[in-house]
Amino acid sequence: MSSQQDETGGPEVFRSPGSLILWWAWIVIAVATLADVAVQGSGRPAAVAAVLVAAVTGVMYGCVLRPRVVADAAGITVENPLRDYRVRWGAVTKVDAVNALRVHCAAAPGAGKGKILHSWAVQSSPRSARAAHLRAGRGAPRRASGEARPRPAGYGRDPARAGPAPRPTHAESTAQQLDERARREREAGAAGGPPEARWAWASVAAMAVPLAALIAVALT
Repeated sequence: MSSQQDETGGPEVFRSPGSLILWWAWIVIAVATLADVAVQGSGRPAAVAAVLVAAVTGVMYGCVLRPRVVADAAGITVENPLRDYRVRWGAVTKVDAVNALRVHCAAAPGAGKGKILHSWAVQSSPRSARAAHLRAGRGAPRRASGEARPRPAGYGRDPARAGPAPRPTHAESTAQQLDERARREREAGAAGGPPEARWAWASVAAMAVPLAALIAVALT
């Protein structure tokens, strides 16, 4: 599920719709591989295979399972593979989706512009971005070369054949939901402040330790 919220109004969690599917699919493959190594493998090749599975699992955890966006009563937390960012609602000026979900933060005193936080968890493909651009420009009058005046909206179209507007992508829907909530929180007087950043040490260790072990085993 891309968004989860408990019945008591707790934090909402947003992530890629396929991230959990991809994670559990890998877990099944990893368990089957380790079981095969335990039954048939031995010696250095078996050790290399086991450590390789552990290394890939660490990368899958850090890059697939862990990334998410959490919205709670105080603000938004963007959890990426290596770094986490926390911004209070009062400092969120806009949330949009251009290739990835972006949280725009208010500029600090004396700064020319605010920081933009990019989410690893909620991304939009270039194709989806182009579709969003086309939707944004839909309905604008088009002018052919040499024309003095634009054609009226809907010129040359059959209204009976006009279909419904395309549904927004997952990233667009998530961005719209968070942007609307940020607006409500600002209007309610939510506190602001500069975004906070911290290293995701558990994720760093989950990816780095197995990779270091794999290199060590491969070189011995």
